[in-house]
Amino acid sequence: MDTATARKILTQKEPETLYDAVQPVLKDAKLRGELVEGSFAKNETYRYNCVRVLFRAIEAQPGLFYPYWNRFAEGIDSPNGFHRSVGAQAIAHLASVDADCRLDPIFDHYLTLLDDTKVMVSHYFLETIGLIYQARPDFQSKIIACLLNIEETKHPLSRKDLLKADVINAFDQLFDTLSPKDKKRVIAFAKDQLECSSSKTRKAAKEFGKKRE
Repeated sequence: MDTATARKILTQKEPETLYDAVQPVLKDAKLRGELVEGSFAKNETYRYNCVRVLFRAIEAQPGLFYPYWNRFAEGIDSPNGFHRSVGAQAIAHLASVDADCRLDPIFDHYLTLLDDTKVMVSHYFLETIGLIYQARPDFQSKIIACLLNIEETKHPLSRKDLLKADVINAFDQLFDTLSPKDKKRVIAFAKDQLECSSSKTRKAAKEFGKKRE
């Protein structure tokens, strides 16, 4: 696919060949810049397409998107929840190529996304926080402490209980890399959720427990 076709596809609603645009994005710097900006666009269809292609491309070659770090970092402070979600996920994906340690001065602030006013933002934060855990061993203890403190967030109880499923899923992905002490804390957390008000979280806790019996 050429860049002109890729640009056209990004403007279409539910295009069947959307992900064919990934390769042109990886090959063309100008198109990459357009894709990054498009991920923060007002037009919902264009933004949605750009975001989907963006994360496929970042997963393939994160280093190509490191020059846009500041744009993504700005995104986590946007008044727009969609922009915060994009920023949160992009930063997590780029942690593995963060040669300049740009994450360091904003990391504590980044962790506050767990307590975002939009549950969508907290969900995507939890979905990708494992990437930072794996890329930055020096931040692992802070990440575990943050996730275990979900109860201290300002989310309404129903939302908090729903997000606990994402917390358990994050722990599930990281479990084999946890210290013995953290494994005990995580197992205890999951066990406590067997009586959670959210059926999704209860199911996640039950499946987590079965793996660790």
